[in-house]
Amino acid sequence: MPPNERSDAKDAPGPLQGLRVLVVEDGWHVADALRLVLQRMGAAVTGPVATASEAQSLAAERRPDVAVVDVNLNGEMAYALMDWLHDRGIRIIVITGYEELPASLQKFSAILHKPFTATALRTALELAAGQRS
Repeated sequence: MPPNERSDAKDAPGPLQGLRVLVVEDGWHVADALRLVLQRMGAAVTGPVATASEAQSLAAERRPDVAVVDVNLNGEMAYALMDWLHDRGIRIIVITGYEELPASLQKFSAILHKPFTATALRTALELAAGQRS
């Protein structure tokens, strides 16, 4: 998350109130910033966690609506994790520093390229929340 997160994050939660969001990010600063911004938006945050196995355990236990997942978790590509979550009906917001990504990621709710703003995150979450059944 960029330093300007305070300037463009809205405090009124709206459709994000109570949205259950799993954060999967191995960078501590980014993970903590995501957690704080999501909480300000009214989301119920699970995590952050930094590995696929931790994410799977928490997802099975907490049943999130949406997962915000970094593509690269400590050098391990998280594609299998994203597919596993998606197969369980969890909407995926991909976050990445990579410009080039596999076309298979297009099935997910949104792809955010780092650095991104809180406004971009909110928009992606609203899109994902609207896809809930």
